[in-house]
Amino acid sequence: MKNLSIIKETSVANILQAQLYSNGIVEITWDKKVEVVEVMHLQKMQEAVKELGEGKKMLLFFTTPDFIQVSDAGRKFAASKEGTVYSLAIAVQVDNSAKKFLFNFFVNFSKPIVPTKSFSTKQEAFKWLEKTKNSAAKAYFAV
Repeated sequence: MKNLSIIKETSVANILQAQLYSNGIVEITWDKKVEVVEVMHLQKMQEAVKELGEGKKMLLFFTTPDFIQVSDAGRKFAASKEGTVYSLAIAVQVDNSAKKFLFNFFVNFSKPIVPTKSFSTKQEAFKWLEKTKNSAAKAYFAV
């Protein structure tokens, strides 16, 4: 993560902040006012990623506040082809046991169609995303 710089950033008021780093990873930080992530929030997130990545599939890293949930409809959308239209791979920071439990439930129940994994630190997540980049891109373009 040395020498990473933010190339572009955008925000959606009361929903999220998004930053594109020089390594091609987009960091999404949900606003603390978002307690339950709904389909509408995920659609706004996609618009931000589309803007930052100029319409390309991107590597995404999510940080979340301590108390955040995803609605049933949000979970289904997040794991679908429509919900991952701009996602190449997804890493989520889960820095406590409650988040880990919810994330594992999401992955096991919803079965996302893009590589999706949790990490306790941003550094671990970025390493995995960078390593995943080539294999995810090959799989995407082979379809």
